[in-house]
Amino acid sequence: MLPNIVLIGFMGCGKSSVGRRLAGLTGHRFLDTDDLIAQAEGRSIPEIFATEGEAYFRDVEHRVLSEQVGVCGVVLSTGGGLVLRPENREMLRRLGVVAWLDADREALFERATRTGKRPLLQTDDPRATFFHLLDERLSVYREVADFRVDSTNLSHDEAAQSLLDGALREGRRFEY
Repeated sequence: MLPNIVLIGFMGCGKSSVGRRLAGLTGHRFLDTDDLIAQAEGRSIPEIFATEGEAYFRDVEHRVLSEQVGVCGVVLSTGGGLVLRPENREMLRRLGVVAWLDADREALFERATRTGKRPLLQTDDPRATFFHLLDERLSVYREVADFRVDSTNLSHDEAAQSLLDGALREGRRFEY
């Protein structure tokens, strides 16, 4: 049986779009932690950030992630900052194969700023904020990931296939 596949990566890398395609390839259910948070809270991520702040959001994010431990047959797309808490990184490793979906820095920025829905980029200088956050998180993504897929020049379908190939290679360490 194919293990769960957990997608990590920075905003704009395509975790949600590619994750849905990956779920189609695997027959797994697709779950997105941001969707789970919005459902649990009854409001959007930008609303949560605006009214409660990032610390509250990270607490809810942690709770939603912990509810997925023990669930089988899923592709789980995680928010870009979920890896910041060490206890979350440990849970990710227990959930399944952890795949880092990445892309070129400029491609990530262009993709992430297509909409105005990124609460962390609501600053005077979104570009500087974006690259500062990215630089802070790169080593954490590298640490927690079982493997990395660069999606810069891949279609969503090609990225999904690359993730599946990597998960099949890495999945041997999981016994069901």
